[in-house]
Amino acid sequence: MKTCVLSDFDGTITSKDGLYSFIENYASNGWEKVEQDWVEGKISSKECLIEEFKLVPNLSEELISEFVKTLSIDETFIDFYNKTVEKGFDFYIVSDGIDYFINKILKKYGIENLNIISNHGEFRGEFFEITFPNDSSRCINNAGTCKCQILSDLRKDYDKIIYIGDGVSDYCAADKADVLFAKSRLLDYCREKGIKCQPFNNFNDIIL
Repeated sequence: MKTCVLSDFDGTITSKDGLYSFIENYASNGWEKVEQDWVEGKISSKECLIEEFKLVPNLSEELISEFVKTLSIDETFIDFYNKTVEKGFDFYIVSDGIDYFINKILKKYGIENLNIISNHGEFRGEFFEITFPNDSSRCINNAGTCKCQILSDLRKDYDKIIYIGDGVSDYCAADKADVLFAKSRLLDYCREKGIKCQPFNNFNDIIL
């Protein structure tokens, strides 16, 4: 049986939501209104990201690098990832965050060459451009990275899909995985909707 493991990044692999923390720390007044509009479904996550990053003055590679130094990952993640490799499972990070941040955080821990499906960010001169190569007009979450579409695409290649997540961007994928591990907002959502899942606190709780 060919199996893949998909994991959200911010708040799941990382100890806290890195993008939210970055905006909270560096964006000027007005970001809270943008964030609230996204939470209430008034704007998409794409619009939210673009507008919030516009509110960060003096955004630079150096600023992001300094911020990344303050972030940590779940200390049980590396052992968990190694177990997926030992079992012959393919592993993907599936995130509605930005690969520029994800790669810097992983590199800090000596983790490279993972499969990452996310929004894309890069500096073009002084401008930080965010693009959305994995969006879908059919996404029920109106997300930059449509996780339900990603699961649908991967279903063609895998017999079993294990999904791990914690937040709003994981809602659309929750009922499409064969095995679901959930915490925080995602766990509350699954309980409310009657979606079968296994609660977890860290990666040590996830038995493959």
